[in-house]
Amino acid sequence: EPLPHDQRSSLVSSLGSESRLFCLIKSLGKELLCAYPARKNKRRMATLGGTIATSGDVQREQAEARVVERRRRLEDERKQRIFNAKQRTIGIDKQALERQQLEKDAATDMEARRDQAFADRLLVTEQRVQLMERDVQRARKEATISVQAYREQMQQRHMRKEWDLNDPHALRKEQPARVGDQDPLIGPSSLQKFSGEDLDYGNRVRKQQQQQATWVVDQMMERQSQIDNEREMERLAAERQAEVDERRGQMEEEEMRARENMNVAVRDYNRALSDVKRDREASRRMQDMEDAQEEIRNQLNSDLLTENPNATVSSSNPNRFLKYNYKGMSPEQQAAVRNEQARQAAEQEERRLREKEEEQNWDLVQEAVRRNLIAGEREVFRRKQELAKQTAEEQRRQAEEARMRKEVLYKQVYAGAIDDTFFMQFGTSSR
Repeated sequence: EPLPHDQRSSLVSSLGSESRLFCLIKSLGKELLCAYPARKNKRRMATLGGTIATSGDVQREQAEARVVERRRRLEDERKQRIFNAKQRTIGIDKQALERQQLEKDAATDMEARRDQAFADRLLVTEQRVQLMERDVQRARKEATISVQAYREQMQQRHMRKEWDLNDPHALRKEQPARVGDQDPLIGPSSLQKFSGEDLDYGNRVRKQQQQQATWVVDQMMERQSQIDNEREMERLAAERQAEVDERRGQMEEEEMRARENMNVAVRDYNRALSDVKRDREASRRMQDMEDAQEEIRNQLNSDLLTENPNATVSSSNPNRFLKYNYKGMSPEQQAAVRNEQARQAAEQEERRLREKEEEQNWDLVQEAVRRNLIAGEREVFRRKQELAKQTAEEQRRQAEEARMRKEVLYKQVYAGAIDDTFFMQFGTSSR
């Protein structure tokens, strides 16, 4: 469907020029033709050797060739990536990623500029439509106002020709049937005046209504005076409350001043207590420092730091050491321990040699036993072979005897075999 002139002009202005638009549409058409080839509508032409390929065949072959070429190119690029040990082990193809990112950014930028152009054009169109709608609404409003003014001035209800029939106050405007007792229009046959009729009923009702209205006014005045009295009482109560609030404020101020004085006294007392506590803590810290120095002197001169060897021996048993105060062995004790360790090492080496010699003896015994077992197994295998050979000989002998018995039976005992002579005897005799 063709675009309107204003949309076409906005699209041309956003793209740059009509030639650029034409090139863009042409390239888009080529891409669509390559991506979606036409259906098979080949026209085959009869020739001596067969058929001639049409333009559709050529395009399809070109498209297939491009696809094959693209796959080969991708395969070559993939081989370069795979066979490149540095790139495969260190990371990915940064240049390809950057190129893809640039292409993606360019496509995104182009899409954004196109969307912005469409949005600007849509905004301008929307503004124009709103202005046109506003003008139409204004014209409609003015026409409605003028029609309504004409109706109010020239088409009122009382100006209609049938107003006399539709007037709701027509009966009120008519002359009553009886104006008064001396009305000359009232005749004997009018039936408007009767004996015993209460003619002052209307006056009496009006007087009663006036009296009732007077009572209502009096009640309203009494109610208003009551309201005024209540307001005066409220004003007096408000004044009394204001006096009470003022007196309470003065009492609160006095209480605040007394509390401030008490806080000052408490602060002074706390300050004095703080000074006493600070002096006491200072004297305590001084005493602690002296105790600590005395403790340090005692520790420096103690058997623990001086490592007195006499302090490690128990007082009840000279050969027993105290675990919690043990400071190590003397050089003589260390030499004795080393001698004992050397003696134990020599004993262990001698024991290891004896065990090795015993293991060698056991190996010799096991080798002799193994050889005896192998000889016994060989003897058993030889006996099995001889027994099998004897069994085979016996089975061959029995088979030969069975064959000979069968031959004797079938050739000598059961010699009545059917041959040609048996069939030749038929028809030679009446029997």
